Amino acid sequence: MRKQFILGLMLPLVLMACNVKKDNNEQGRVKIMKPVITGEWQHIFNPNDTRSDIDTTWYTNDHCFAKGPDGGWHAYGIIGHKPINPWTGETRFFHISAITFNQKKWEDHDYALETKKGVERVLWAPHVFHEEKSDTWHMFYNIGNMQEKAPYYASWGQLCRADSKDMFNWERHAFNPLFSDPGHARDSYILKSNGLYYYYYTRTFNEVDLRSCVAVRASPDLKHWSGAKIVHTQPLQCDWGGDCESPYVVEKNGIYYLFICRAMTAYNQTHVYWSKDPMNFPKENFVCELPTHASEVIKVSEDEWYVSNTGWDKKGLFIARLEWLDN
Repeated sequence: MRKQFILGLMLPLVLMACNVKKDNNEQGRVKIMKPVITGEWQHIFNPNDTRSDIDTTWYTNDHCFAKGPDGGWHAYGIIGHKPINPWTGETRFFHISAITFNQKKWEDHDYALETKKGVERVLWAPHVFHEEKSDTWHMFYNIGNMQEKAPYYASWGQLCRADSKDMFNWERHAFNPLFSDPGHARDSYILKSNGLYYYYYTRTFNEVDLRSCVAVRASPDLKHWSGAKIVHTQPLQCDWGGDCESPYVVEKNGIYYLFICRAMTAYNQTHVYWSKDPMNFPKENFVCELPTHASEVIKVSEDEWYVSNTGWDKKGLFIARLEWLDN
């Protein structure tokens, strides 16, 4: 208890020390890069290929990529089929793998997780984080809300964690959920920067102010988390914060780039914003728009980047080469 109390006192001071001064209006003094899709879309996973005996309308949605212990790649994500109802039909995570990232077709495996009866209503938007030289992979995800009418108001999404040593067998954290926030809080993403871990996710501003937002919590150790801070807000209002979906943050040359899916404005629309502060992404710092849904940005090497694309209107998961150009 004493250790947790001390960490709780120290965390605000650590955040203040690590955050860069907020001079986002001084764009002329910093070099902003622009992510540009430069390759053809490659259909790496069609769930209908191995499930046609059940249905032929399978889709994937929010997902993640992570490198495995053997140097190969793994991807996990939402899977469902029509008629589309996220609250009843998205109850498992697909799992696929490849030896190299640009492999034409990835291998389909058994489901990584399935909902735990009476505890988890859905399984949404996993993100897998792996600390370099660690033997454990951490999956962060959302399990929804068990209340009967939860889909019809800004219910509190429950953000959870599971761990794995081999990326095939996942064990749920003993103290799930880690925390809960309004607006179907979901779409986890972890960034490590300047010795801190930043946990970004989608939510509404609060339970009555239904503006779409991205929030963040910070931690020195992936165990003790700060309170929530809103880092980006869009004016569109809906119970599920749907105009700030799938947040993803890239740190490049001292600048942070926030990717969000503006799914309520246009289903296949990703906006990118820049900042020198990982806890503040003003709308004025708009960089560009990409014609994608629920995208992840994947760095294979310094010279090899990819972006993904998926959603209800597509049969599976696509990737394409991405380049960072002068803006």
